[in-house]
Amino acid sequence: MAKKRSPNARLDRIREALDEAKLDALMISSPGEENLGMASRYYTSGFTGSAGVVLVTRERAIIAADFRYTEQAERECVPRGFEVFPALGGRKEWFAKFAGEAGIAGKRVGLATHDTTYAGRLSLTALSRALPAADRPKWLPAPDIIGRLRKVKDPGELVLLQRAIDISDAAFEGLERDLTPETTEVRAAEMFAANVKAEGGDDISFETIVAGGPNGAMPHAHPTAAAVGADRPIVIDMGAKSGGYCSDLTRTIVLGKRDAKFREIYEVVFEAQRAAIEGVEVGMKTTAAHMLAQDVIDRAGYGDRFGHGLGHGVGLAVHEDPYLGKSGADTLEEGMVFTIEPGIYLPGWGGVRIEDVVALENGRARVLSKANKLSPTGVSI
Repeated sequence: MAKKRSPNARLDRIREALDEAKLDALMISSPGEENLGMASRYYTSGFTGSAGVVLVTRERAIIAADFRYTEQAERECVPRGFEVFPALGGRKEWFAKFAGEAGIAGKRVGLATHDTTYAGRLSLTALSRALPAADRPKWLPAPDIIGRLRKVKDPGELVLLQRAIDISDAAFEGLERDLTPETTEVRAAEMFAANVKAEGGDDISFETIVAGGPNGAMPHAHPTAAAVGADRPIVIDMGAKSGGYCSDLTRTIVLGKRDAKFREIYEVVFEAQRAAIEGVEVGMKTTAAHMLAQDVIDRAGYGDRFGHGLGHGVGLAVHEDPYLGKSGADTLEEGMVFTIEPGIYLPGWGGVRIEDVVALENGRARVLSKANKLSPTGVSI
């Protein structure tokens, strides 16, 4: 008899992974661990609250939520094939009942290790002692089931991602129009955040980096009270969040004259990014993808000044799998979404980084970011 398909295709894929891992169930987060596993919990169940335990078995999907969130869970999770278990009373009280009603007594339950702390694992062991020995679930580390699923975006996710990317594109272009050499890095970051809200975004997806002149030599510089300045590179790394999904965008601009040094460095980074965008393809190792850009920068003599990976996955988190770098172990797959962001960083001078988000479609990269970008000749494209 064929297995009953759920209204949530992600649950079907989780259950297939349970079969492969020889597990009876998967638990995301554990009782008492608020705010942990929020992205995985949302991805699986649609739940947007800060506290809740998700359990997926071969036959059922359950979210245990306390009094604050039971109504919200009914609204958000039931349409996705979930039952809601009211986690009322003390932890020992409700957990024993939950384990019995969920049918995990004595079963092999995998813990989503990215979303469960060691303290959470100890808590589950302690809570299980209230059950008869034969009824205690066997808590086991699960493979990264949710992380693997999140690597490949479905059509609905692509719509949400594109919305977040469009917002950050527009927010940057507004910032670029309004920036003056006297604007401080901190103020520029505030301006971008305000633009995100004005464009309909929920928030920025990470702390905005604005780094003028020598500050740009630090890839993850924090904005300072210094003015961005004129006639020097300004690295702006920014992102928006919308509908739970993140964007990530970096542009390097100059207010005023673009001197020969800037044009030289910018052209190398631009060509490195273009080589990677045109060269990445399904089936390629992420290490090979990184080398598409690394080779261009190496040939230009700046290989030792490109010290980070080519890119990273983007989705519910601004940094997620796959990782594209010298040590990446992934293989690129159709439907993956990730950044391509080579850079060169010169102490005492500054840096240049160009970053766009791409999706692998029909085997190749499609660029999702559309924000203004300088060509090697200094013309915005």
